[in-house]
Amino acid sequence: MQEEISRDIEVRPSSVALWSGVLSGPIAVAIDEELRFALLPWACHEGFRWTLSAISVPMLLICAAGFFLAWRGWRVGDSRVRFMAVGGMMLSAACFLTIIALTIPDFFFRPCD
Repeated sequence: MQEEISRDIEVRPSSVALWSGVLSGPIAVAIDEELRFALLPWACHEGFRWTLSAISVPMLLICAAGFFLAWRGWRVGDSRVRFMAVGGMMLSAACFLTIIALTIPDFFFRPCD
């Protein structure tokens, strides 16, 4: 019985790549925001402005990786896959811009402001 169920459930590699492309951007924004919030008192006390900006670099890379995973799925051609891929590319691009928007004030204000 268990073998019949496991044979019916097929996980295609494209599904994993597509879901990674869709979810990587929002997860990167959430991690960026939470790390900024958690490290703000420390950066204020120690005077390290660059730490808050440095958090954004790997999160931007995660968003870019999600965009390219979704883009690879877009080239496949199946309608479901293309729909998810376009949604993943748009979501990753919006999250990329959100992280940039969160980083811009770091260049103009001190952490304590």
